[in-house]
Amino acid sequence: MAGRVAVGATRSTFKFFAFILNFFVPGLGTIFIGRIGTAIIQLMLIPVGVLLIPFGGLGFLVLIANWVWSLTTVVQAWRHPGVIYVRERSRR
Repeated sequence: MAGRVAVGATRSTFKFFAFILNFFVPGLGTIFIGRIGTAIIQLMLIPVGVLLIPFGGLGFLVLIANWVWSLTTVVQAWRHPGVIYVRERSRR
């Protein structure tokens, strides 16, 4: 594994921490486990949901769906402990 860097959490304690982060702010824990693209979408849905609250409460549905999605993202990563993202180490 020389020259490679593991990106993302691989231990169950880190994944539990990611779950706690996602519980309070959807997307933060997803960044912690290394799924950056998914995390950006989850973080962008927070202000969208807040802005949609005055429109018949549609924002609450968006926020709840985003919260459930972020928690299931971490649980899926927890169930597949061998999956990590590896990138080549930059040479300086």
